[in-house]
Amino acid sequence: MVIKKAFFFLFCFLTLLALLYGHPTENRSARDRSFDGGVQKYLFPLLGDWIKGPVRAPVFLIEYVDFQCPVCKRYNETVNKLLKDYQGNLSVIYRHKPSQTHPYAFIAALCAESAGLEGRFWPMVDLLFENQERWAGVADPIKLFKEYAMALNIPEEKFMQNLRKPELRDKILKDLQSSFILGMTQVPSFILGGERIPNPQSYEDFKILVEAALIKSKKRELVHEHADFRVVLDGKPIDFSAPKYQSRFGQEIDPYVHLHHGNGRVIHKHKRGITLGYFFKTLGMELSKDRFVLDTGEKFEVRNGKVLLLFVNGKLEPSLDAYEPRDLDRILIYYGPFVDKLIAKEISSVSDEACIYSLKCPQRGKPPDEECVGQLGSDCQ
Repeated sequence: MVIKKAFFFLFCFLTLLALLYGHPTENRSARDRSFDGGVQKYLFPLLGDWIKGPVRAPVFLIEYVDFQCPVCKRYNETVNKLLKDYQGNLSVIYRHKPSQTHPYAFIAALCAESAGLEGRFWPMVDLLFENQERWAGVADPIKLFKEYAMALNIPEEKFMQNLRKPELRDKILKDLQSSFILGMTQVPSFILGGERIPNPQSYEDFKILVEAALIKSKKRELVHEHADFRVVLDGKPIDFSAPKYQSRFGQEIDPYVHLHHGNGRVIHKHKRGITLGYFFKTLGMELSKDRFVLDTGEKFEVRNGKVLLLFVNGKLEPSLDAYEPRDLDRILIYYGPFVDKLIAKEISSVSDEACIYSLKCPQRGKPPDEECVGQLGSDCQ
């Protein structure tokens, strides 16, 4: 009972922090931040969201969930069935909303996030719901959570080490804060295709809503564009082929714009409105009109005769961070002295491979064998 009360007071304290101060870490990396789009941005997938299913499925379902909530358990079964029945057309995102009435909900969310660091988030989610009545009814659920981790081949020491990481608490509070902003007052709460929906009363009701969302999604323009790019800072090109900048299918750093297959020269874009500023933000960098900041924190600022310029297809482009790459663009971001010969040399060094990925120059061969290739309007399955 003492432990149960402790968890309850911890939850109340953390919830109060989220309400009063928002996200508790002011020194988050740029990768953890996304567009400042007000309330609307929370209706769509965000950086750091857990996604089950195709990352660019026509329809996505966001659920705010409490692992100790019996209703959430029943909906988990329904959602898993929907994923099977709409395989390839539906993706599911879970965000945390531990309730004050469930004293172990917050630690259960930490448990799922701890497993997620080992690539086992969704299996842990299923174990938590399958065994909900058991762990929710004991004085100390940690022992059982350790058992679930070991059942997923996560060493106990590693699991507990992850559990204590402050960034996991921050992630849960961030989800919780987004639910407050959206006015989500109950668990579970659902967003389907960017629109809030009432909790369906049956599986058939849910299917009707998904079918309607699929019909609506067919009216939207699908995007799959590619652009060559090069970043040169003080004469040194940045190597974006490094693993930390590369995405893998199903584990994209960002579902709408990314690099992959070890190619650090071609941007893959899957959504209108994606700017260069946003793209670099997903990589933990910052691009603005007066400076470029690497993910290491190193800054390249416009001063002492140094310029920061954007060239698109050989022409100077003034919008810089606000520029939206287009299919087959050849982009150069140049920082250094304004010397025509140096700039011309760097412009000529921008690769010309985007047309291969967009299947616009078949005479030059086929793109690498991967999941994310195709013509404009195609999707990655």
